Amino acid sequence: MNLRQIIKRELYEIFLKDPRRIIFIFGAILIYLFLFGSLYEPGIVKHVPAIIYDEDQSHLSRKLIKNIDDSETFEIVQNASSEEAMLQALDNKEVYAAIQIPRDFSKNIALGHPATVLYMVNGANLVFANTTATAAQDIINNYSDNIAINYTSLRLGLSQDILTPKIIPIHYNLRMMNNPIQTYLFFFCIGLSMTAFEQGLFFAVGASVHYDLNHLSELNGTPVYKLIFGKLLLHWSLATIAFISFLFLAGHVWYVPVKASYIKLLLLNSAFCFAVLCLGIFIAAFFITELKFVKVSLVYVVPAFIFSGYTWPLESMPASMQLMAKIFFPLTWMSNPIRDLLLSGTTNNLIQDILMLLSIGSVCLVFSVKAFNYGRKKHEQLSARANLKFNY
Repeated sequence: MNLRQIIKRELYEIFLKDPRRIIFIFGAILIYLFLFGSLYEPGIVKHVPAIIYDEDQSHLSRKLIKNIDDSETFEIVQNASSEEAMLQALDNKEVYAAIQIPRDFSKNIALGHPATVLYMVNGANLVFANTTATAAQDIINNYSDNIAINYTSLRLGLSQDILTPKIIPIHYNLRMMNNPIQTYLFFFCIGLSMTAFEQGLFFAVGASVHYDLNHLSELNGTPVYKLIFGKLLLHWSLATIAFISFLFLAGHVWYVPVKASYIKLLLLNSAFCFAVLCLGIFIAAFFITELKFVKVSLVYVVPAFIFSGYTWPLESMPASMQLMAKIFFPLTWMSNPIRDLLLSGTTNNLIQDILMLLSIGSVCLVFSVKAFNYGRKKHEQLSARANLKFNY
């Protein structure tokens, strides 16, 4: 068979004989985009259930409670009558945060002594813990500054506008680049969609390999390298269309920024698809059945996401783990760069990322020919044994 016949045969298999493959290529990335886009649509953590234990019951303590309740981060759902009740609510997960205002809160403030507010949070969920701890600290610090300015103004008879820069000489301004509202949608949705995309490509090209291994008589002596090239060309083309669909829907449905040029995005995606498809062909050919390959690829997907450095920075991993991530997981060279390109329009080492993906793909491509020949021999032996048993 020539290249045209190989591609025509692959198209026939994909769209008529085994439509799962087109679902794998398009469905994985787009379904994950809609699934996690809907999941993270709120963007940030809000209205975390909280309990208040106000021992002081003063004007100052009630005002602090109002400031906490006015924050979008917290939703005060209980007022505890004792410290034991507060701790019990935390233990039972009726609330995830607790604020205890001591009995001498307003008295200490009036005397100029430190007044300590205890904040407790369930640290089992770090998203809750980090978000609420920062919010609580900001609320209490702002309230403390306002009280200091107000008391000093009353004692000295000076305007608060005059006192404010003297009591609080340094102001803190936060400018969050590329994700100003700090939404989790932009952060997680991109990485999880790319992980699903990788898995879909594995499944699709693995199904293609195993179809050929199970129908060796249809190949008519076609050279393995030509067969693999035909598979790569077709699956790479379909994967590119799927990626463009992802960019369009991410930008127009979930309003994920697409700040980089499409040329940069497509170059990175092209190298990534090449690496993943070659790796998929190489691994799939070693397994006798498609089911065994699917099981292994399912085990592969979680380490691929973790080792990619998308959630836990690659630089913070041990050197041996960094090396493993760079060699065995193409997602390492895709997930962070694609997020940087989408959200900021640039990435530091785009050329390096592309070259590394091409290197991984090229090595796998060379060994894919040997792997396919190995798989073909295995299937021929199995067929010979099956025929022998049947004749017997």
